[in-house]
Amino acid sequence: MTLLKKKKFYLKNKHGFGLIETLVGTAIFILIAISTYQVFGILMDAVSLSRTKISATSLANEQFEIIRNLPYVDVGIIGGMPAGKIQRTQTLTRDNHPFLVQTTIRSVDDPFDGTIDGTPADLSPADYKLVDLDISCPSCKLFPNLNFTTLVAPKALETASTNGALFVRVFNFEGTPIQGAQIHIVNTQTTPGITIDETTDNEGWLKIVDAIPGTEAYSISATKSGYSTDKTYQKNGDAGPDPIKLDATVVVKQVTQLSFSIDRLSSFLVSTIKPSCEIIPNINFSLTGAKLIGTPSVLKYTTHNFTTNALGQSAIPDLEWDSYLASLQETSYDIAGTIPINPISLSPGENKTLQIITTPHLANALLVLIKDSAGNPIDDATVVLQKTGFEENKTTSSIGCNPPGQVFWNGLGVGTYNLTVTKAGYEISNNSINISSTPGWQNFNVTMTPQP
Repeated sequence: MTLLKKKKFYLKNKHGFGLIETLVGTAIFILIAISTYQVFGILMDAVSLSRTKISATSLANEQFEIIRNLPYVDVGIIGGMPAGKIQRTQTLTRDNHPFLVQTTIRSVDDPFDGTIDGTPADLSPADYKLVDLDISCPSCKLFPNLNFTTLVAPKALETASTNGALFVRVFNFEGTPIQGAQIHIVNTQTTPGITIDETTDNEGWLKIVDAIPGTEAYSISATKSGYSTDKTYQKNGDAGPDPIKLDATVVVKQVTQLSFSIDRLSSFLVSTIKPSCEIIPNINFSLTGAKLIGTPSVLKYTTHNFTTNALGQSAIPDLEWDSYLASLQETSYDIAGTIPINPISLSPGENKTLQIITTPHLANALLVLIKDSAGNPIDDATVVLQKTGFEENKTTSSIGCNPPGQVFWNGLGVGTYNLTVTKAGYEISNNSINISSTPGWQNFNVTMTPQP
């Protein structure tokens, strides 16, 4: 083979890396490098987390040793129950990490020698103290909240208690105990004042067995994220002179027990529309609850005013389950009915749509609601309104935007009218209604009785 042929053969069989091979190889290298870096990062995070947990555990042991070396009478929270010399919340730095330490101390009524609410009652219910530490590190990566507990017992024999007990239980709407409800307790009659923030156990209980006696001394509230709030009230405060749930009184060697009812918050989407279903924007209306916090008539949810937007709607969040009365705050419009019927029942966790049927105001308007003994609206009932020189009959219907069980008149003359309601299967209802220029709009409810 000549030299020229050898050179051609050599050039023909010489291969290098093309563009595609180079790109593929680079991509594979990058993927491997990224994966290696991620694995290394995870490994370093795990090492850092382990060191942080060790620091937190060491901090907890340190706090426990401090508490165990205190006189037993000083093992408590400043401004808490039992009272003592420990701060409720501290920020302590260890290994360059700022740890948030929350300390809870509770007197424990051990059933071994009876309990204060047992028979016979244990007259020395504060047998020992439970110390609970919750340690968090907000600035630490991936750090979970850690919990540590220990028991501290007195060296001497227990003596008869000069305190009482305060038991709080939280239920929902159906009477089921609520775990993790947040209980806030304040007593300003002591020096220093007492403030306790705790959560209920699995059975919905918070039991304080060594509470300082006091008359109407303890203001207590119960709530939970996304839930309503229930609370006690002081006399002549928000609940008036006679609160239904008065601030708690603790008596020596006795148990004071209170129950609170909370549940998921609800909401309304309110629409203001014409009887023809057309929207009416920018209407002022109000909602008023029915629950009482004081007798005879102090409402928990007082009248709140709202306005529908350009679409004739208003979203009202964070409402407690209750029965709400909708009213118009407009002089130029009247309520011709509501869907559902007014007042509107709102259940826990419910997002309910409320339509307020509005019509231009004409003097002397009357809205009539026909319902059964259970409060359900009755359709297909014939309603006749008459007086001398006037007689008109209407039929209740839920078709379209007609409000169920409701009929409406406006432009009526003043005077006494006879209202007759008939419905197959029900007894005839005869009623007398006085129509006057004040207030100009009124509603009248008729409860039908089934025929025997």
